[in-house]
Amino acid sequence: MVRTQVLLCHLLVLAGCSPIVDAEFSSVEIRRSDIPVAATPVSGVSAVTFSFTMNSGSLGANTNLAAQGQIRSIWLREMSLVAKDDANGRFTDISFIHTLRAVAYVPLKGTLQAPGGEVLEIASYERIHQGSMGAVLTIPPPAPVDLRPLLRPKSTDQTKIVLVANLTGDLPTSAWKVDISMLLSMEVHP
Repeated sequence: MVRTQVLLCHLLVLAGCSPIVDAEFSSVEIRRSDIPVAATPVSGVSAVTFSFTMNSGSLGANTNLAAQGQIRSIWLREMSLVAKDDANGRFTDISFIHTLRAVAYVPLKGTLQAPGGEVLEIASYERIHQGSMGAVLTIPPPAPVDLRPLLRPKSTDQTKIVLVANLTGDLPTSAWKVDISMLLSMEVHP
């Protein structure tokens, strides 16, 4: 039901039409599965960076200023990561991750480069407790992160979002994958 309402809302925004009613969505989940993560060359504490792109047009991104103004709020409530081993499936304990920092930006047209420093930090995690932490790393931001800058591209930007994550820890020495989920809330008004 929520996906249908979101799709209808996006179609109206993308078409440049004003919605007939106000719309508020308290729980919109965006999921990206099987993002490849490179192996680290040696065992022990190391770092790895991975990135992926999302089509921001499906969230209402539009270079039309009138359509941009209809998106009143879009907040990132939490981000979750599930790590998977290529051979055995999901890791049951991902305590090997010590830190995670994730940023997002809208790339310039024809590139994956961020325009002049417009990068938004969307997640920051540092492991404090020792012991097992389970299969899912859930990172609530200290305060909700306003994602509207990512949905208001300039004419020189794409309707795409690049997410870059940096992990440190006792990371796997063979290639692995992650699933990223982001829980959002949004509000659209004419």
